[in-house]
This record gives sequence, structure tokens and C-alpha cells, in this order.
Amino acid sequence: MPDFSFHVNRLWRVVPLMLFGLLFVTGCSQQVPTTPRKLMAIPSALQEIHALNDRSALLDKLRFTGNVDLTLINHAGGTSSFQAHAVLLVDQNRVPHLLLVGTYLGQDAFEMGMNRRIYWLIDHDHKIAYVGRVAMEDRLPPGVMPLRPQRVLDMLGITPLILTGQSRIAMFNVPHTGSYNLLLLRSGGGSLEHISRQISISRYTGQVREVRLYDRTGRVIAYSELSHYRPLDNAFDGVELPTRIVIHYLDAQAEMNFHVHRAALTFPGKSKFIFASPSFQGLKVADMDNPANWITPKAAHAAAK
Repeated sequence: MPDFSFHVNRLWRVVPLMLFGLLFVTGCSQQVPTTPRKLMAIPSALQEIHALNDRSALLDKLRFTGNVDLTLINHAGGTSSFQAHAVLLVDQNRVPHLLLVGTYLGQDAFEMGMNRRIYWLIDHDHKIAYVGRVAMEDRLPPGVMPLRPQRVLDMLGITPLILTGQSRIAMFNVPHTGSYNLLLLRSGGGSLEHISRQISISRYTGQVREVRLYDRTGRVIAYSELSHYRPLDNAFDGVELPTRIVIHYLDAQAEMNFHVHRAALTFPGKSKFIFASPSFQGLKVADMDNPANWITPKAAHAAAK
């Protein structure tokens, strides 16, 4: 059982973030007209890796504010649905950190996060927290947790692609779609080479349209749709980010629709405080390191009917 004794008063961290979002909720309500662009040539795989990783380096700290619709299968096999104002913070400096907080009428509705030690998902309506150690997360089978922070981060299309001796990349054009796909292929662990991630990129804009995550059998376990790109506040080189982010976590029957009103490269505080482990006092803690606490596919299937 992980050590969850480190309690932090999250309210003083979240309130400034909520106020920031409310101040700008109407600032980006209209789509900016764009001039049609010519179809671009497909770059080499190495060029595309460099472009994605350079963009990721510019976005090592990122803040989204907006509204989110979130549907989850909870621990009891029922459905939890949220419509909330949300703040999403990402820090990719050295170790990935993420925090997504949703509030409704001034009350916390849900919270999801990860730091260097643990990851968590808190359903305040049902008073339950799903918690595990980051070092053990790769051992989780797909679908046994309602929504995993690392999966969400991967599907934002901003994480760097790091190649190892057990991975390689491939690219191909997708006819009649105006896009091309970059595949991250992995092998090892006694398995054949398989697709780990697929990134679809527009040949008109160079923007990431979709990210798909696969399991070792080649089955899609989650995917995101990214659209309505807008310039990022205080960004260099005209970096743009999606303001419509839809995430489908198929095995867990979860879906998140994030309408971004504002994005920036700054945080209202230090990362070590923002991403500190929350307090789980008053919550039932489901230890994700223990398979006995995993959500079974049978429960998820029954709840989806």
C-alpha cells in the first residue's frame, strides 16, 4: 500500500486557478478565420520527430482553463458524469506532472493528477480516490482504472517521442484525408513488434489531429480528437494548441470533452506545491497497486448498457 500520509490543503492552490479561468471564459468564444493553406509535403520521419519534440520543449509548462464534460465508470460499476469548470496543468520538465481539477458551483467535483511519486483520480461525488505509485503504473492492464493521468497526457499530443533500442518509427500518407500518420513501434518483453502510439498530422497545417494508443495485441485502447487550434498566449514562433480536446478511453468506457477558453505557459505558483500529493482524508482509497481494487471488464460492460 503506498504512503498517502502526505496531505496538502489543495484549496489554496485551486482557487487562483479557478479565478484565472473565470476571468477569461468569454475571451476565446469565436473561431478565428483561417486562410486555406496548400497541401504540404510529407517530411521525413526524423524531421517529424524533431518538430514534435521541439514543440514539446516549448510546452514544458502549460495551463488550460475551460469547461469539461467527463463520464466515468466508477468503482461500483455505475456511471459518474460531470459538467464542470476545469483547469488542466502540465509540467514536463524532467518528470511529467499533471493536474486536472473540475469544480461545479464552487465545489470540487473531480480531480486527477500525477507527480514523481503517485498518480490519482478523485471522484468527490462518490467519495472515492483511485491511487497508485507511478513506478507501478505500467503494470496496470487497460480499463482497470476509470481514467489514467498518463494516458490523458499522452493523448494531448504534446509529449516528446523518445526512441530506445526497442522502438522505432514509421510514417505513411493517408490518401484523401489531407493527413499522414506517424507510428511509434515497440518490441521487447517477449512480444513481437507492435504499434504503441499513432499520431495523425494535418498536411495543411502541420497540427496534430488525433492520437491513438494501442495495447500489445494491436487493439486501440484510447484515442483523442484535437481541433480548433488557436495561438498560445506568450508563445514563441506562433505555437498553436487545440481548444477542443475529446478523449475516448475505450476499455474503461470513459470520455472527456474539454472546451478550452484560454491556454498559457505560466503557473500561478511553484510546481512543487501545485502538483503535491492531495489529501485523501474522508475518501475511500482504492489502491491501484493491488489487483483486487481494479475495475473488472464485466462491471464496466454492465454499466455501459
